[in-house]
Amino acid sequence: MTIEDNSEDFELSDEDVGLLAQDVIGSLSNPEITEAYLTVRREYREAAKRAKRISRGSAGIRSTGNRMFWSSVLFTRISVLAGSVDKLLPDPKPREHWDFSSVASLVRNLAEAELVYQWLCRAGLDDDERQARFILLRLHDWGSRRRLFPEQFGDGEGPYLDLLRQFEENPVLQKYDDRRRKVAQRGEKTPFIQDDVLLEIGVEPAPFRRVYRFLSQHTHTGPVAFARMHEQSRGTGVETRLEKTYTMSALGFAIASLNRAIETHLDIFPDAETRPPHLTTQQITANVEREQGRSRDKRKSGRNR
Repeated sequence: MTIEDNSEDFELSDEDVGLLAQDVIGSLSNPEITEAYLTVRREYREAAKRAKRISRGSAGIRSTGNRMFWSSVLFTRISVLAGSVDKLLPDPKPREHWDFSSVASLVRNLAEAELVYQWLCRAGLDDDERQARFILLRLHDWGSRRRLFPEQFGDGEGPYLDLLRQFEENPVLQKYDDRRRKVAQRGEKTPFIQDDVLLEIGVEPAPFRRVYRFLSQHTHTGPVAFARMHEQSRGTGVETRLEKTYTMSALGFAIASLNRAIETHLDIFPDAETRPPHLTTQQITANVEREQGRSRDKRKSGRNR
């Protein structure tokens, strides 16, 4: 991404922004930082808008298998998260609310959604491997719900026993040793290693992990999120140089995740970017208003009061 000012051009690659490149942006003046922020925000919004268009273009299509179904579900989640991040990107003007930690939490969530999406839906998996991952997904869903609602789930129930049968019949899962099999069948832990997925999609784990851990500090209120707020002049809800710098870093990270997810989704739905949406914006709005019990007459009546 190129950031222009009156004196020279600053070249910021996605990796630069994602790695909190203080050496690149540290020499910029505050007005230049603002211009850089606006440039990165504009590029992020373009990526988020494209993701939303592709998501809507892949809706309303009958799924022909697990990959198609779950890609639609997960890409919708990615697109919605991208829109939520956008809501937290203020304008550089007085009385705007700045909260990088909230941006960081949602960007981390978006990145995690992309990893799950790639783990399940990326191209190049053979049938046995992909089926194994869907079995692991359903076991993880079962285990997660059992931990939340133990009174509603039991190990002897039919759906769980069916998943165990599928597990034992899958050639990939049959190779698991006893310990790994026990953990997977309990379904209480994430069924993949993030670094393995990153390598599968051609992303170097170390730089990704560095930014991910930084974002996680803000997600979980780690000390990095608050211990130096005063001396670093950030985290108080107002516009500062570091608020903009950190937000740019997160947005560069998010842009990379969005672009990778878009590429995978277009492999599954090649015409999604040009296909008319299943429902128009007006139809969606009308459906929501009707489902929420807000008729047009009631809205007019409310405005007249």
